[in-house]
Amino acid sequence: MSLFFIFILIGILFLFFWWIFPLFFHGIPWQPTDMKRVKRMLEMADLKPDETLYDLGCGDGRILIYAARNYRAKAVGIEINPWLFALSWIRIYFLGLHRQIRVELKNIHDISLQNADVVTIFLFQNVNDLLRDKFLKELKPGSRIVSYVWILKDWDPDLVDQEYRLYKYTR
Repeated sequence: MSLFFIFILIGILFLFFWWIFPLFFHGIPWQPTDMKRVKRMLEMADLKPDETLYDLGCGDGRILIYAARNYRAKAVGIEINPWLFALSWIRIYFLGLHRQIRVELKNIHDISLQNADVVTIFLFQNVNDLLRDKFLKELKPGSRIVSYVWILKDWDPDLVDQEYRLYKYTR
């Protein structure tokens, strides 16, 4: 084996263990929300112009882009996966929405939600359970949370869309 291939292999292993492997423990696999659900989520949230939407685990940024374009909302995306962070940032930049949308490469547990008017989530149930106290502590009264598939335990949703499996909660 040549030295070149050894360096390539070391590089691949480094990327795997530094970027990809930790996602098995801290992240969830990317499963994009279809646009019908994105539209319905923001409808249910009753998002207003100039309100701030946080999308926790923003993936490719589709919810952020839709909120900025169609609701004239400010949007903040939080993404732990560096590849998805880069994808969303590139999409937002080339669509000319970088003044209205901010994407951060962070863990959702390490950010503050005190400026959020609306939070959208499509996470696993165990992650939703961990976020419950964060929502109660950091979200201002009247903030809305819309979750796709998974519920917020011990919270009664204000609105449920059974067809799309969406749950809206108000803090």
